[in-house]
Amino acid sequence: MSSNKIVLGKNLQFPAYGTDSLISQVLFVTGKRGSGKSWTSGVMMEEFNRLGLQFVCFDALDAHKNLKSLDGVESLEPKIGQSIDMKALVGRLSETNKSLVIKLAGLPLQMQQELIADYCEALLEAHLGKGIHTVIEECQDFIPQMGRPISFDPIVRLCKLGRALGYGATLVSQRPAGVNKEALSQASVYLVHNVINNRDLKALDEQLSFGTDKKVVKRLLNGIAAARKGEVVAYAPEYFRDQGYIMVDKVRGDRRAEHGGHNVDVQPMGFHAETDRLNKIPNPVDAVSDVNSLKHLEHNPVMDLPDSLKSKSLEKPNRSGFYPNLSQEAEVATPALVKDKPNYSWDVKEVEVSKPAFEYDTKADVRSGPTRRTPLLAIGATLAISSLAYGLFRNLTE
Repeated sequence: MSSNKIVLGKNLQFPAYGTDSLISQVLFVTGKRGSGKSWTSGVMMEEFNRLGLQFVCFDALDAHKNLKSLDGVESLEPKIGQSIDMKALVGRLSETNKSLVIKLAGLPLQMQQELIADYCEALLEAHLGKGIHTVIEECQDFIPQMGRPISFDPIVRLCKLGRALGYGATLVSQRPAGVNKEALSQASVYLVHNVINNRDLKALDEQLSFGTDKKVVKRLLNGIAAARKGEVVAYAPEYFRDQGYIMVDKVRGDRRAEHGGHNVDVQPMGFHAETDRLNKIPNPVDAVSDVNSLKHLEHNPVMDLPDSLKSKSLEKPNRSGFYPNLSQEAEVATPALVKDKPNYSWDVKEVEVSKPAFEYDTKADVRSGPTRRTPLLAIGATLAISSLAYGLFRNLTE
C-alpha cells in the first residue's frame, strides 16, 4: 500500500501530504441509506490514522465507535448533563497527534448542534499550525437547506476559511437536497454512492453544473443512479483532471476496525432463534460506557457535574464553550431545551368566553330607523305619481 497516498479504492487515491493533501480539503460524501457512505468515511479515517494524520469525527449514527480500537484514536461519549470544554479539547489536539471520535448519538439535537458549533469556533481561533480533518455525519441536521441552527455559521466558516489554516472537513449525508448549498459550494471532492431520489439528483446537478461541462455532469449523474453498494463516483477536478474530473471505483473492503453502521435484523415473532438473537444485541445501557478514554490526559475536556448542581436548571450556553467552565461554579444541570418547559393546559372549563363588543337588539322599534318596508313604499309612491302624470298628459292631448 502506498506510503504517501490516501487509498480509498484501487484507483481512488489522494495525496496525503503537501499543499494538495486531502486532509485540508472539503469533501461531500453522499448516497442513499445502505449505499456505503459511512463505510467510505470510515475507510478514509483509517487511512488518516495509518498515515499519521489527525482527525475529529462527530458521529451522529454511532457508526464509527470501533475506530477507538486503533492505536492513536480516542473516543468521547458525552451524555446529557455533561459538558465539553472545546477550547481545552482543541488545546489538547494541538499537543498530541491523537485523533478523536465524539459520539453524538442519543443526545438531543440542540446539544449536538451546540457541540459542533463550539468546536468549529474553537478550532478556527486556535491556529494549530498543522493539518486536521473534521468529519460530520448526518450533516443535514447541522447545515440544513431550510433553517439556520446555531451550528450553521461555524461549519460554513470552517469550510470557507479552514483550508488556509490546514483544516479540512468531510460532510456526510444521504440527502443532498437537504444540505445547504452555501456549504456544499466549498466542497472540492464529491464521493457519491447510489442516489435515486429525483430531488437529490437535481440538487447534485445544480451544484456540479456551475462551470462544468454539461456532458460531464450527465455522465456523472448516470453513474450515480446506476452505482451498486460500495461503488462510488468521485468528482474531483483538482485531482482527476486527466480522467475528465471523474473516477468510478469500488471502495476498499479491508477495514482494520469493525464498522458499526449495521441495520437491525428484523425477524418474525415465531423465529426459532429469537432468544439467541436477542442475547447478541447489546443492552443500550451497557453500550453507553463512561467517558474515560481521555482521563489519562492532564486536562480532561469532559467534566461530570457536581451533585450539588444536578437539581439546578441550565442557563443559556456560553458561546466561548459548550457550557460555562464548571470550575467557575457555573449553574449547569440539565439541557437548555428542557428548561422551563411550558405546561400547556387545555381545560375548557377554565376558559372564559368573552361577550362580543356589540349585540343585535332583535326587539328594536322598527320606527326608530329604516326597515325592509321603506324601499317598497318608495317604489309604490313612484308608480302612483307616474300613473297620475300619464293620465293628465293623455287628457290634455285629446
